[in-house]
Amino acid sequence: MWVTRSEREWRRKDEDRVLREAARAAEARFAAVIGALEVISSDPVGGRMLARHNLLQVPRGRSGRLAVNGRAEGLVVLEGIVLTGLVKALLADVELVPWLSRHYARELAVFHEMLHRGQTL
Repeated sequence: MWVTRSEREWRRKDEDRVLREAARAAEARFAAVIGALEVISSDPVGGRMLARHNLLQVPRGRSGRLAVNGRAEGLVVLEGIVLTGLVKALLADVELVPWLSRHYARELAVFHEMLHRGQTL
């Protein structure tokens, strides 16, 4: 099928817009999850429980690299997918989730929201 130059440019712009929106949403989820992790890790029990899942390393694990084209949106989206997997593992912890629901319900809600939004990528 023949595609005109203007059609290719329109498709590139549309794909770029979708990628920017996905990166913006991933950044918002990162900020929410990191904020919740900071609150929970300030509690000695919470810090020990989070350490079992290596979630205390999340804020330091972000990459500063750029893609070949000099942009970071794709990498941000991929990091968001990894974060979704980490939160899934956290929510599968049968000891941590009940403890969070008693002591940090708001932060637990952030994790559930992140998981729900992370699957819509």
